[in-house]
Amino acid sequence: MKIIAGSIITLALMTGLPAIGGEKDPAAGVPQYNVKTEVDFKGIIVKVREVPAGEAYAGIHLTIQSKSDAVEVFLAPADFVKLMRVQLNVGEKNVGVTGSKVKFEGEELVLARELRIENMVLTLRDEKGFPTWLWLTRTDFTSGF
Repeated sequence: MKIIAGSIITLALMTGLPAIGGEKDPAAGVPQYNVKTEVDFKGIIVKVREVPAGEAYAGIHLTIQSKSDAVEVFLAPADFVKLMRVQLNVGEKNVGVTGSKVKFEGEELVLARELRIENMVLTLRDEKGFPTWLWLTRTDFTSGF
């Protein structure tokens, strides 16, 4: 019995199951990208912030003032955005975003699929909403390129 219990605990630790340690999974219960709720808008960056690891939607967030209101936008994990070497400056005008509008913790949040600044386009998700920072973890690739 000790071997089975030890194997279950080892498996849980390897797969990152939070229930055994009592920790909450930050991704549990968060809305996912939905192509049916896609929006496209332009505006001015009024705030850039990084949500720390361990929280839901950890990574780089922008607040963009569109013509009608301020929109909170989740881009991607901070390491991915830094790897792309994108300059995100408060006051940057004509910033375009395409993404899925979701409700999170009672507020509207846009999960960005594409960010457009001047002549640069940063693709953060594919057309179905799958995050580009997870492409290497996909298991549905077909053999033979």
